[in-house]
Amino acid sequence: MEDHRLPAFNYYLDESDPDVLILRLQDGSFIAAFSASGATKEGILEAAKEDYWERVRAHAARQDKGIEGQRSASSA
Repeated sequence: MEDHRLPAFNYYLDESDPDVLILRLQDGSFIAAFSASGATKEGILEAAKEDYWERVRAHAARQDKGIEGQRSASSA
């Protein structure tokens, strides 16, 4: 049976610059930047959610292509 769990992504805030908060992925890749004085919890969460669902859609598309490739190979 195939594993169909959603991928896990770990986000964190890079606060190394006192003027800018940077939302990053666990590998350090840039997601979004916010003014430290104007950033809101809601805004940061929204950016993380948007990025997460974009990554989930891309993951699903890759899995769909893999399944199509398996079907093509088995029917040949």
